[in-house]
Amino acid sequence: MFNSACISDREEAKTTLRTSKDTRQILAAVSASPRKIWGETQAGRDPTGRVLGILGMGGIGTEVAKRARAFGMQIQYHNRTPVPGSETGDPKYVGLDELLKTSDVLSLHVPLSSTTQHVIAKPQLEMMKDGVVIVNTSRGQVIDEGALVDALGSGKVFSAGLDVFEEEPKIHPGLLNNQNVVLLPHVATTTFETRRNMELLALENLEEALQNNKLVTQVVEQEV
Repeated sequence: MFNSACISDREEAKTTLRTSKDTRQILAAVSASPRKIWGETQAGRDPTGRVLGILGMGGIGTEVAKRARAFGMQIQYHNRTPVPGSETGDPKYVGLDELLKTSDVLSLHVPLSSTTQHVIAKPQLEMMKDGVVIVNTSRGQVIDEGALVDALGSGKVFSAGLDVFEEEPKIHPGLLNNQNVVLLPHVATTTFETRRNMELLALENLEEALQNNKLVTQVVEQEV
């Protein structure tokens, strides 16, 4: 089995940063502009100096870190194992509990497995800072949506940006009705260039499998 994750990393990273921007400010601006109502937008939050916590420092997490650095964010991450080069201190490797407790923005980039399903649920949300921002462009089931809706309602989570959902294409009504949530229909990789490159990589993998009995981008868990 192969994947094309390396092709989509950059687009996933861009979507992550788009949806992590202050949601209330975005929605207020979108609502006010067509009606020519000026002065109704609410102030956003400057990302400079804020702590971005990345859960899953693979290809996408790495691309997110590169782009977030340009905004002056402090970057920390948790991964199954520390990423080579992290000893430099940027990004900073921390334990999962510390990541949850100290991040202003939490960005999820983990595959779905028995260990990552509902990795963010009520106990983890309760550990987070008040007013945290959560972004998920990985898999919907890594978040307990019911718990997320409750945390948004209480103000524990200030806003959320989601490109994936627990029961796609069904979306929790509490997310649809919350003005502090940005929802995208799983379109992070939807650009002509990315889709074309993904198709070309799929063909390259097929050719390599037929000619040499191996894959160019084999799924890591299935490597022998």
